Amino acid sequence: MLTNAQPKETDASTDITPERILDVIKDYLQTALEKNIIKLASSGRGKHRTDSSITEESIGNSLRGFAEGHPLFTQLGLSFEMATNGNWYDFLIRSADDSIWLPINLKVSSLEGNDDLSSKDGVFYALTGIRPTTGMTRNWDLFCQNLAIHVKRNNCLADYYYLVVQKTSPGKSVGKVFWTSLLRLQRVTPNGCNPPFQCKWKENTERAAWGRQQAVDNLINVLGETFVQRAKAFDSFRTHLVPTFSGGLKTRWFGDCLCPV
Repeated sequence: MLTNAQPKETDASTDITPERILDVIKDYLQTALEKNIIKLASSGRGKHRTDSSITEESIGNSLRGFAEGHPLFTQLGLSFEMATNGNWYDFLIRSADDSIWLPINLKVSSLEGNDDLSSKDGVFYALTGIRPTTGMTRNWDLFCQNLAIHVKRNNCLADYYYLVVQKTSPGKSVGKVFWTSLLRLQRVTPNGCNPPFQCKWKENTERAAWGRQQAVDNLINVLGETFVQRAKAFDSFRTHLVPTFSGGLKTRWFGDCLCPV
């Protein structure tokens, strides 16, 4: 157990909230990075995916070991789980009865550029409180149909959480570590190339205090703007490229069918 990086123990007898749990995790991670108990992988250019995988595993294993010995987890029966490949979250904090169920996406970022928030399933869970199955979100048509049926603008505590680590240049001090959630992002922007949205983390280091209804409607609105961007690409295709076709192909793309069979 990495006790030398543990923050001050917390009285586990008080009320448990997602905020309290995530604060404990965030404080430990900040301390562990500052003391080089956890190191961010950096193997050079062209190795981003490999570095991300190594960093995620290193942080996950350290957080899991920390959680196994912390009273907040042991006394309340909380577990810290690392996701299998292809899951829509990286880590999951849960209670035995699933009354606490916190899906977390780890982001290691410079905080400067736009980062994708590309979990369709994470968005669906945050907006509905339903853990998505493939049949609910397999494509955007099914996603929108099922979201319309199950969206919860009130009386729902579900959210999708982000644990963000600021990546700094080699030799510099460790950057900021913070957590936020999908429904408390200050600003998200549409992303037609990789839906549903993206954001700049430096604009989202402080959590917004939206009410749930406003947060849900804001996100759905930006999702619509994302789809507009994709539609504009198709409009450009029809405007510039379809006229270069001849005969049947031109008729096909200018007819009622808006997508190839």
